[in-house]
Amino acid sequence: MAREKTDKDIEKEAEAASAQAGNYFTPRSAKASRGKVIAIILAEACFTGAIYTNYDKIKVVHPLLSPILLGAGTAALAQTFNQYVKHVLSYNRILKFITWGMINGCFTALWIDLVTRTFDSTVHRVLLDQLVGAPMFQLLFNILNSLWEHGEITKQTHVAFFRSLRWSYCFWPLFSILAFGFLDPSLMFPANCLATLVWNVILSKLA
Repeated sequence: MAREKTDKDIEKEAEAASAQAGNYFTPRSAKASRGKVIAIILAEACFTGAIYTNYDKIKVVHPLLSPILLGAGTAALAQTFNQYVKHVLSYNRILKFITWGMINGCFTALWIDLVTRTFDSTVHRVLLDQLVGAPMFQLLFNILNSLWEHGEITKQTHVAFFRSLRWSYCFWPLFSILAFGFLDPSLMFPANCLATLVWNVILSKLA
């Protein structure tokens, strides 16, 4: 006759199932995992701060190196913070957002340069940014996310694209007006990265 399960047996099974379901913190590993996530957040914050402080110096090496590194740092920081709030630890998702941050940083820097050189009018810059730039960047993210998670573009990619685009129009138009209307072009990308830090927290919840 099989012995009845004790509370400790049930707890062990629950921990195993929880860990298997997606790297969620379990009661036994919660303290260690939270400490690990905090350490990662601190390391990412130091990295991002160092890039931001030495932004102009790094640009001397290559004009796109600073945007790529700063984009990677802010994206990783946003994703890891979101994982801490959700009590989850996934290196795969952190790596995905680092990759996205590098792509986004590179193309955003090029995009800002293109928009500011093409139009002098703030209205035209904002319209181009929101009617062309916003859908383009959301599409890039959703394609990357779908390929990363599923290895292919699925029907869900279409749904996710319009959902993230809808949220982007609740966030980015105001920043676009402030950036193109009041900031010097040299300050637009660093300011954009601060805004992207917040936006990547939203994206990490949607992805």
